[in-house]
Amino acid sequence: MSFKAFVTSKIFLKHFIYAVFIVVAILWFSLKALDIYTLHGRTITVPDLEGLHIEDVNHITDRLNLRYVVNDSIFDATREKGSVASQDPAPDTQVKRNRTIYLTTVAKLPEMVAMPELTDLTLRQAVSILKSLQLNIGKLEYMQGRAQNSVQKAKFNQGVIEVGTPIERGTYIDLVLGKGESLSATPVPLVVGMPRAEARAAIQTSALNIGNEVFLDNDRVNARVYRQVPNVLSRNHSLRMGSNVNLYYRSDIEFDFDKYLEKVLTVELPYIVGYTPDEAKRILENAFLNVGAEYFVDNVPREDAIVLRQDPSPVDTATVKRETRINIWYKSVYDDEEGLIDEYFEEEGEEDDDDEVNDNDE
Repeated sequence: MSFKAFVTSKIFLKHFIYAVFIVVAILWFSLKALDIYTLHGRTITVPDLEGLHIEDVNHITDRLNLRYVVNDSIFDATREKGSVASQDPAPDTQVKRNRTIYLTTVAKLPEMVAMPELTDLTLRQAVSILKSLQLNIGKLEYMQGRAQNSVQKAKFNQGVIEVGTPIERGTYIDLVLGKGESLSATPVPLVVGMPRAEARAAIQTSALNIGNEVFLDNDRVNARVYRQVPNVLSRNHSLRMGSNVNLYYRSDIEFDFDKYLEKVLTVELPYIVGYTPDEAKRILENAFLNVGAEYFVDNVPREDAIVLRQDPSPVDTATVKRETRINIWYKSVYDDEEGLIDEYFEEEGEEDDDDEVNDNDE
């Protein structure tokens, strides 16, 4: 039988159809088995495990056919020991069954560090070192006859702690500082709106102690300063080094700080044209503002200068944020020549409107 006749025969066609059917069936069953094995189209939403203890994590992952591995632990004084600090994959991620979730937990055993050498360092240097080791600043005390604001002793639980002593991270270290010949006053920093940790650090680096802390919303995690005593919003305050500053907190979740700060940190911009440099500085400081760049037209001596122009100006901006820097231009108190200021600004590459210059000259 010829090849052509064999190919066109009923027997060949019959077996060829059987072979195609078998190949298709094998492929179909293989794909179905692969779908079953890989759970194609079936996913599980990863639960939020942060803050839970391992016992609770175990129940949840077993119920959802997931696995977990604790691959790291960290020190965090703000979280409960043994709880989950972070996870990978993140919550709400879609994964397949038996996927492993990698967890980082808060260390149960205290993490220890060696007490650093702080003697004779400045307060700012000591605070920086303690923060880098995740140690907290406790009470600041002052003693006579030493360099002002230099560390003389470090104390823990009312006793002196020696350099190199193992100490738990998060421990509060009291510092004994020198006050020099006399205990001088230090300005109270404005900490309204700051998170708790940032506010405490600002007060302590100003050589002041944290007094009473009141949490008006019973939320320590999201707490920001709502009010401080002494209240530096109404006027500037200075206290003797080592004095207490009381802090009142509101929750950043419960309270609208943006709206509140927009209101309490905005001040009226004073008009200082015509005043001497010292008078202008005093006026700005009383308004909780700062002197920015100062320009003296024709190098006029400071003692002969009066303010010609300020930027920003209350003509254009009635109110500004506290601590805004005001740029000031001065002219000689004896100079009444018109056109001098236009010439000066042209040399500096700036252009002033003639009417504005005339108004300032007046």
